[in-house]
Amino acid sequence: MALASGSVSYLRFFVAPPPEGFERLYAEQLGALRFVEIDPRSEVEKVNGWVQFDDAFAGDFDPGTLVTPSGYLLFRLRIDTLKIPAGTMKAYVDQEAMNRCKAQNREKLSRKELDQLKLEVKKQLRLRSLPKLQLVDIAWNIQSGEVRLFSASKAVAAAFVELFEKTFQTNLQAVGLRSVLWLRGMNEAEVDSLSLLEPERFHLIPR
Repeated sequence: MALASGSVSYLRFFVAPPPEGFERLYAEQLGALRFVEIDPRSEVEKVNGWVQFDDAFAGDFDPGTLVTPSGYLLFRLRIDTLKIPAGTMKAYVDQEAMNRCKAQNREKLSRKELDQLKLEVKKQLRLRSLPKLQLVDIAWNIQSGEVRLFSASKAVAAAFVELFEKTFQTNLQAVGLRSVLWLRGMNEAEVDSLSLLEPERFHLIPR
C-alpha cells in the first residue's frame, strides 16, 4: 500500500505502448492471472497474482474504469505466504510425540513414525493459520510507458517482472542511472565519460 500511503520508494520500468483499444484486452489479461488464495490443504507456501488497487480481495477488472482520468493504470500485486515457522513446528511436533509416547508407554517414536507425525502436524497447523499478506502498488503511465513498482525488494521485483511480462506478453525495461541519462539525451560515450570525473568538495575547509 505504498502509493496510497504516500511512500516514494519505488523501482521504475519502461514498456512498449499498448495496442489500440487495449482496455478490454488488458482487463481480461489481468483477470486471467488474478490472485487465487492458497489452499491450506495443499503443500503450496507462496502464491501471487493481481488484485484491484482499492480491494485486496477483488481480481476482476472493469475495462471502463481500468485507466484513471489522469492516464494511469493502477493495480496491485498480492503475494501470500503460508509457511509454518520452524520453531513453532518443532514445538508442536515435540508435544505431540511426547503425548503419543506417554499414551503408548514408549520412550520414543521411530524415525518413520516421527516423519509421519511431522506431516500430520504441518497439515493441522496450516489449517489453523492465516497466510502473510503483502500488497505492492503498481502505477503504469499509459502515455509515457513508465511503470512504477512501489517496492525495493529484489524478490518482489523478480516476481513482478515475471508476472507482468506473462500477463501482457511484453518486455519490461528496468530503469537505472544509465537508462535515465540515455533518456535525457546523453549518448553512450558521454555516459561513460562520467566515470572519469573527480568528486568535488562543497564545504569550507577550516583554516
